[in-house]
Amino acid sequence: MKNKMILAIDIGAGRGTKIGFFQTSDKLLAETTMPTSKYGKSSKTYTKNLALAVDKLKQDEKINAKIKAIGISCPGIFFSDGSFQLVQNIPNFKGFNLKKALGEKFGCIAAIENDANAGGLAEWSVLRMEVIYWVLGGGWGGAWISEKGSVRYPTVDWDKNDFSLHYTSEPGYAISLDKLMLSNVFSEVGASYKLFERNLERENGNAKTALTGPGGDPNTLRAEVILSGPGRCRLFRTIVADDDFYERFLQMNETKQMSDPAVAGQHISKLSGMRVEAAVNTDRLFGKILAYATRVMLKQAIAQGMPPNIPICLGGKPSYALPYFGPSAQRALGKMGFMNYLRPSILDERGGNANLTGAAVLAEKAYQEKNCR
Repeated sequence: MKNKMILAIDIGAGRGTKIGFFQTSDKLLAETTMPTSKYGKSSKTYTKNLALAVDKLKQDEKINAKIKAIGISCPGIFFSDGSFQLVQNIPNFKGFNLKKALGEKFGCIAAIENDANAGGLAEWSVLRMEVIYWVLGGGWGGAWISEKGSVRYPTVDWDKNDFSLHYTSEPGYAISLDKLMLSNVFSEVGASYKLFERNLERENGNAKTALTGPGGDPNTLRAEVILSGPGRCRLFRTIVADDDFYERFLQMNETKQMSDPAVAGQHISKLSGMRVEAAVNTDRLFGKILAYATRVMLKQAIAQGMPPNIPICLGGKPSYALPYFGPSAQRALGKMGFMNYLRPSILDERGGNANLTGAAVLAEKAYQEKNCR
């Protein structure tokens, strides 16, 4: 198999599609990025331009080997045949079967997975043990990977019922946060939960749906409203309210960026590191709420056979703030009787790309399964 390569593809809505050739899932040979400007307005255009980018990478890196399998990582929910059921950020993919299209184009087996599941497979490929993997970003996604490297409870053929979603697969969307609990923990750091709700409502154009939890429950919120990059910024804005004292610890350009969740998180971390009270309380609150949501997830998973105390690996930019929100989360989890430890993604620590590596793991597994039949 020396003359056959794995093609890994990680589709993003923001920075483009990452393309990588792997000899094995842990040995990346070449990579490139196809920008979103090449996506076009149809799935057909996307596939054509992706194939051109793959061929160009092969030529540039003088890779003469054939492609033995393709792995695709992408945000969204899929039908069991691999076609897109729900993909919010790339709407022209809806109903499209990219797995089938690329398999036919390159004449090999292809597999596709949600990017959180792919990231989880990448963590498993290093740890080789049962693991929970969470991506904290614009939302909060996750995966439960078995000891043998299979995705437990993936969301496939979703019936669009919130209560059909497994907590390990879509924790941010499926796990609810009780508003009475939130009111109490907000008050513990001198913050107003009512102000948080008013800010959230204004942010969403006064849409009441932003203030309801799974199933439209008015007494709860979806966990990702708080437990995400934008959520951490929302907590900070609520805690500082009209007090601009924190600004004296930031440079002028940093102060201007505090309304942008994509970059504000690193400035909140800077303030936490300087022990600025508003930022410290933000991370204390974030950690306590994360522990509450983690407890919900763990109770369900343990009842379904998850071994106790397996590690929870965190990926995504907000996870870089783990040194700040992690201690309060771990203390709260310990008081609840859970000894699972939160740790950074191993792939992130090594400077790798979890989604791209996970796509390679997915391709390798698909190839092995095909040849074992």
